[in-house]
Amino acid sequence: MSWKYIKLISVAVVVVLIAALSFVIGVSFGVTFEQDSLKDVLIPSLSAMGSWVAGFGTLAAVFTSLWLAEQQRKNNSEKLKCVFDVFVIQGEPNDALAVNVTSIGNKPSYINSITIHSADSTVAMCIQQFSHLSSPIPVSLAYGQQATFVLSSDFKKHINDYVKNRCSGSYKNLFLSVNTTTSVFKVKFGESVLKHLK
Repeated sequence: MSWKYIKLISVAVVVVLIAALSFVIGVSFGVTFEQDSLKDVLIPSLSAMGSWVAGFGTLAAVFTSLWLAEQQRKNNSEKLKCVFDVFVIQGEPNDALAVNVTSIGNKPSYINSITIHSADSTVAMCIQQFSHLSSPIPVSLAYGQQATFVLSSDFKKHINDYVKNRCSGSYKNLFLSVNTTTSVFKVKFGESVLKHLK
């Protein structure tokens, strides 16, 4: 169960418990309001409130442990920070498109491909040719390690052909995917990339 659903359930349970507690206190004081001995009602009511507070504490402890377990699971998962942009590369006459990938998760990542997708197309474009300055694919990245995949100089033509033939000429829904053995990390085409392509 994701942390989002755990939070929703916990809020619902807390609201129900507060409503029930308010009802019990209101009824107990309302029924005995006209009696002379307030202590016969007040002490049992306070005792009940103590039980409710203890129940809230137990519930909070349960949800805290669930939250910590979820955070631990997220920290131990595969995480990549991906930047797809136009770069100036020393020794290259023209600007080049490149994907900079940094591993920021505790689990190593094994990158095996990079693909281009569009919501306007049912067919993806697999990138096969990279510049000689590019990091190799496949590559394994441990925490803190980085790889830069420099696309070939003719990639601009290939992506424009893909958009023209497969995406009805629309650049709007393009995104790049960095694919590992267990996950897919998606990056939308930014304004600088779209400007470079057009």
